[in-house]
Amino acid sequence: MLPKVRGSDRIEDRVSPPYDVIDEKQLAALKSKPFNITRITLGGEDGDYSNAAGLLNSWIRSEKLREDDADAFYIMRQEFAHGGRRHVRTGIMGALGLQTYEAGNISPHEETFPKIKEDRLNLLRATEAHLESIFCLYDRLDPKVLEAVASQATMLFEVTDDLGTRHWFGRVSDPELVSTIRSELAKKKLLIADGHHRYETALRYSSEHPEDAKKGYVLATLVAGNDPGLIVLPTHRLFTGIQINTEEFLFHASKFFAIWEVQTMEELTKLLSTNSRVCLGILMADGRRFVFELAWRPTDDPLWSVDAYVCEELVLKKILQKKGEVNVKYDHEALSIEKKLVAGEGCLAVVLSSPKLESIWKVANEGEKMPKKSTYFYPKIWSGFVSYLMR
Repeated sequence: MLPKVRGSDRIEDRVSPPYDVIDEKQLAALKSKPFNITRITLGGEDGDYSNAAGLLNSWIRSEKLREDDADAFYIMRQEFAHGGRRHVRTGIMGALGLQTYEAGNISPHEETFPKIKEDRLNLLRATEAHLESIFCLYDRLDPKVLEAVASQATMLFEVTDDLGTRHWFGRVSDPELVSTIRSELAKKKLLIADGHHRYETALRYSSEHPEDAKKGYVLATLVAGNDPGLIVLPTHRLFTGIQINTEEFLFHASKFFAIWEVQTMEELTKLLSTNSRVCLGILMADGRRFVFELAWRPTDDPLWSVDAYVCEELVLKKILQKKGEVNVKYDHEALSIEKKLVAGEGCLAVVLSSPKLESIWKVANEGEKMPKKSTYFYPKIWSGFVSYLMR
């Protein structure tokens, strides 16, 4: 299903970031627009999405959404700034056949939260629609196919968001090219970059309807692993709920890490980015800053090359949880998490490095999973440009 934009209607008022990155203020602004996709994706009341389903049905009846009239793939091209220069990332969106992880063709790389999956399942049961795309990686696509996609894709929508990211959404419907894309992508092994909760929920929903072929698919955007615009950012941790002083923390940490004290955030982030070993940036509530370098690896498990895993296994489980129940807040900006710490919102923060794509693949290929919120593929795939109706 595609948005049908007429008269004073604007595509900007119909689309949104995915459900899991929208704060309350942003959600209120989005929901103030009568046909914004968040009115459905985040339209539940205590887990009940019957009103959201009714709203979706009314949009279909009034032709605010229309069914595409031919088999097609959709092209999501995002142009954005990062690291002082412009990047372009291109993805191919369509319906992906669901398989269990055990089949070996689609692999996760992060753990998930059960409560989130239950909420997304309630949404699927009520609407019988995939309203947001998951994000998967594959190795690479034949350059000739990519050239054909670039030359034949026709633009449907274009939006520039508040952060300056330009979202270009197009369509490829030539039957021969559609068949070629389908054939090429069907050979690929996929890594779920973003959307683990939605994929696992889709699997469960499909198992509830084994006789219904349409429910055996999920809306997915596939991006080549060698795409020049593929950016992976870290997710930093702010720990709350306990009290621990700096000297006590350093005493326990010295069993696992070599420790350097630094004076500025610039010095800390530079050391993290240039050190070839696993390192953590540590911000204490008293204003002191440290770099922790993993002194030894307990095993050859590839997870020990992932700083988020080292943080969870050593900082959280071996040190902080011995002081009591610890809560974790997440932030993608190191300076933002430092401000929260200074404002008294936590006892310490851990700044992580950008995850390496090869490490993510290696962990997934070994059948392992990184801790929750280990990666942040930037920018997010926006919702509302297309939906997959399973009825």
